[in-house]
Amino acid sequence: MAELNVITSMLDDLSKEQPVHTAICIGQNLEQYDLNQTIQWCYFNVSDFLNLPFTQRYDLAFVLFDTDETLNLSMQDKSKLLVKLRDLMAKRLVVVSRLDDEKLLRSLGFTQLIDKTMHDNDFALWQFNILTYKHVPDWFNSKFWANPENWNKFRW
Repeated sequence: MAELNVITSMLDDLSKEQPVHTAICIGQNLEQYDLNQTIQWCYFNVSDFLNLPFTQRYDLAFVLFDTDETLNLSMQDKSKLLVKLRDLMAKRLVVVSRLDDEKLLRSLGFTQLIDKTMHDNDFALWQFNILTYKHVPDWFNSKFWANPENWNKFRW
């Protein structure tokens, strides 16, 4: 598992950006480590979570793919888990994974938080935040939508 001090500092940084009141954890129960008193943690194992109906949206989802419970998951199950979390269950999603999961995480729109070349361990830290997923291009604004000066000049 990733170092607890890395997780604690990351939670502090995420809380500064936007308050985190509820969090869901998959892979290992982080509630037992008493990381942050203000966060209400809910823990699920992978099979229970995949069968869980949508009941609430959490502020943060934390997935650990480097634990004994999640090491033997297939890529299909990992993909199902991440897509359900990303699309339904969480506003922000943080994943601790092994380096061989990079292709899957990049294809699902995750960005890397810790560069894998900066340490010797076999883990990487990824995030998905819908607010920073895609930057709005410059041309995508109302100035370029309607050109009223050309309404009677050109046939569209």
